[in-house]
Amino acid sequence: MNAKKILTTLLQVAVTSFLLWMLFHDPVKRHQMREALSVAHLGWLLPGFLSFGVVLLLSALRWFLLMRAQNITLPFSRVYQLSLIGMFFNLCLPGGVGGDFVKVFFAMREAPKSKSAVLLSIVVDRATGMFALILISAGIFLHFYSQLMALPIIRPFLFTVGFIFAAFLGLVVSGILIDRLKLASKLPSKMPGYAAIMDIARAFSVYARSWGSVAAAVALSVALNVFFFASAIFASFAFSGNPGASAMISVVPIVNTISALPISVAGVGVRESLFSVMLHSLYGTPKELAVLISLTGFSLIVAWGLLGGIVYLIYRPANASEAFTDTSLIAQTEGQIEAEELSSSA
Repeated sequence: MNAKKILTTLLQVAVTSFLLWMLFHDPVKRHQMREALSVAHLGWLLPGFLSFGVVLLLSALRWFLLMRAQNITLPFSRVYQLSLIGMFFNLCLPGGVGGDFVKVFFAMREAPKSKSAVLLSIVVDRATGMFALILISAGIFLHFYSQLMALPIIRPFLFTVGFIFAAFLGLVVSGILIDRLKLASKLPSKMPGYAAIMDIARAFSVYARSWGSVAAAVALSVALNVFFFASAIFASFAFSGNPGASAMISVVPIVNTISALPISVAGVGVRESLFSVMLHSLYGTPKELAVLISLTGFSLIVAWGLLGGIVYLIYRPANASEAFTDTSLIAQTEGQIEAEELSSSA
């Protein structure tokens, strides 16, 4: 790990620690949280847990279809295992790379003759997921527009999400234009976002012949988001005084998009702070209850991540004797995934 990554990780830990201290330092609020937990209806966590399981299943199916479009013939069971392992490392791997690096690296070991294709499949996988999120968020924001814009404290969050979405769309359009106009050799390698734009350009060139698979990936991403929303809604239903399904739908896209930025460790602290501010400001939900709802929803993700950790312990990659020994490939893969992380944080 180089100095830049160490500094990034330390900053993430510092931000997470500070935000958690801000949320939990008040003994009165801690007492109120304990009381809310003591009367919680924990039965709602089961459908929430299952809903997030469907999210992971659809995510694995999306990646499976995109790899098949490039003739990568990993069985679905293997792809699902890698997706669970990626979820585990998303929670525990320091820095901004997350589990994508681990699951891509293992997938490259499973398909050693298709390493570039595996990486491109992840680029398109993330791009289709982000595009679906933009579509869903646009509909939600239009529906709740007057309510969200009525409060000055909420507007910066909306503008932040809008900027992230616009930046992503700008990268996609740039990549498409560069591919269509054959401008790749004319761009300076030190320009901002160069690696991400080049990856998108290459991905567009390859997947231009497989639009059916891309369309299916977008459709799966839409369904995936629906079940993700359901998981958050069920987590909120566990508590008396919850703001309701409509309220959760209005804030989840904003919270998820901003907390996906590499600001804190796995979004912890940022996510809870956003839920606290938004649910309290918009719907009068007590801040301590909003924090509990956020942590409960995150606990469902952690539970699946722990299952991914168990899968990792029993997983045996292809060419296991070579795994994680090619340091040049590791560095190259990690750098490309880092560029993609910066370009699409959802």
